[in-house]
Amino acid sequence: MRIDAELYDKIREVMPIPCVDLLVVDREGKILLLHRKNEPASGKWWFPGGRVLIGEKRTEAARRKLIEECGLVSHFFENIGTFEIMFNNRSRSLIHSITTIYKVIIESGQSICLDSQSFSASWLSPREWKDEKLDKFVADIIASAE
Repeated sequence: MRIDAELYDKIREVMPIPCVDLLVVDREGKILLLHRKNEPASGKWWFPGGRVLIGEKRTEAARRKLIEECGLVSHFFENIGTFEIMFNNRSRSLIHSITTIYKVIIESGQSICLDSQSFSASWLSPREWKDEKLDKFVADIIASAE
């Protein structure tokens, strides 16, 4: 079930949002990040992911977000932890999410098909991502995966 945007904004003002984020790794060890258009993390490199819908288990949400945001399919989802993330968005309001990170392994040969939430996508090694300006949360997750 989708929530109307106006109602969702009201909910975000008063409570944390349950989310999933995906540490997508290919067989060569490269990690996929998306250059985000939308809040939160607008303009930043971030993991594919998003909120968990009512009645949806977190692993189901992870599978759905992988398909929706990247057009990718995987059968390997490993829960690597749950974390709190807090952002101040452009309007300076607090966005608080509780996210479960899943490590997702992608088989070679799949093409990425981005949805409207991202400008672009990039596959880089953990070492190459260290050279990019990343949010501390993203950098820490990538470092823990090495």
